[in-house]
Amino acid sequence: MATHGHELQRTWELSPADVFSAAQRWMRDTAMTIRRPLIVAAALFAIGSVAILAFPLRQGFADRQAWTYVAAAFLFLMSTAAAAPALSTALRVARSHWRRPVNRVAEIWAVTLIVPFVLYLLLLPTFPGTEDRLSIWFGWPLSPWLWGALLMLALTGAGYLFAWFSGLPDLAVVRDHGAPAQRRLVAWLSRGWIGSHHQWRIYEKVVNNIGVLYVLIYVAAMTVLSTDFIISLIPGYFTAVFPAYFTITSFQAGIALTIVTMAVLRRWGNQADFFGREQFWALGKMLLAFSLLWFYFWWSEFIIFWYGRTPREVDILRFLMFETYLWPFVLSFAMNFALPLLLLMWNPIRRSITGSTVVAIIVLVGNLIDRVRLASAAFSQPDKALLGHAHALKEIPPAYIPGISDVLILVGMVAGALALVLWTVRLLPFPAIAEIVGGLRLRVHQPFQHTRVIVIGKPE
Repeated sequence: MATHGHELQRTWELSPADVFSAAQRWMRDTAMTIRRPLIVAAALFAIGSVAILAFPLRQGFADRQAWTYVAAAFLFLMSTAAAAPALSTALRVARSHWRRPVNRVAEIWAVTLIVPFVLYLLLLPTFPGTEDRLSIWFGWPLSPWLWGALLMLALTGAGYLFAWFSGLPDLAVVRDHGAPAQRRLVAWLSRGWIGSHHQWRIYEKVVNNIGVLYVLIYVAAMTVLSTDFIISLIPGYFTAVFPAYFTITSFQAGIALTIVTMAVLRRWGNQADFFGREQFWALGKMLLAFSLLWFYFWWSEFIIFWYGRTPREVDILRFLMFETYLWPFVLSFAMNFALPLLLLMWNPIRRSITGSTVVAIIVLVGNLIDRVRLASAAFSQPDKALLGHAHALKEIPPAYIPGISDVLILVGMVAGALALVLWTVRLLPFPAIAEIVGGLRLRVHQPFQHTRVIVIGKPE
């Protein structure tokens, strides 16, 4: 069986000893390398936290519009960092082998879930109760506050459990071979792991099951968030397609975030042997597929409003797409669909590392613009406009123009998530030793005509 790139990637010419040596170099050199970016990210997070205290909290929870960019930061992190671990689960379930270096890159972003969880708790008091207004909760007691918080808590717990259990074998390596400071930090996380056959059998099953559980909770959470944060806060916005659009576009951004993280590790983390064209090409094709899905779900919703042309539907289109938030929508359309399609449809771009990375950055920026657009539109409506099962916009509010504090909040919360990732990579080795070595033991190189191919054995 040939490799995905029709050439023998350097990763699969390495020996297990080479992989272990690379991981040891990472554990030895990483702390000094990332100290400055970690300090900068932590400082930006502190500034963003102060901005939340100084502006939205000072305004109070009754002024929901003051919390617009807290909501935008929350939705963006849920659409990117929280979506990335779902990619790892999909690749594990598909039993692909090129994914082995990729899994840790996707799973590491689960450690950031505490940031959107705290932001969600801060945003909850800004929401009115569901009595006498449209919502997904059908009059459940203490909705939306209690049930949404429980769902976010379950997602956060599942994400941290997934990140911990998937990295358990490598945590044991750090415990036994890392620096003294690293050993002290990870000793209690990896206790009990000795790498027995029984433990490995349990590990494979549990990791897959936790990953599937995480994806199920994530889809449910994004469905609820799309209704609570957007649909139910915009009078007259009656749609059954938007939750699917919101979730699918989040998967697209999760793939893009994984590609960008791989590119950073390849460029500045000395991981070029493990993140080659095979991984970027495969994820580039997935990014192209989800870019097409972005258009499909947007069009499925848009054509209903466009064809109906009732005053309510026309007002929604004017508000979200064609007047008030025209330019954010145009930028999002271009960066999440048009540009990825026009670039990735060409083989030389799609199969190149640089091309896939550039498109992934474009998608991330487009997703951020889209989340800012949606949060700004939803949080501009006062409570009185939502009561009485409002069936239409009473008036189209002007676009929300962010101030300096809003920008600081958005940048600070994203930087806080990045700081958590930078801190975590000081404890986990790159590449993922267990994943890479496990793949090497299933492969054998054999000559075939004028080239060499890889034959992959099936463990089960």
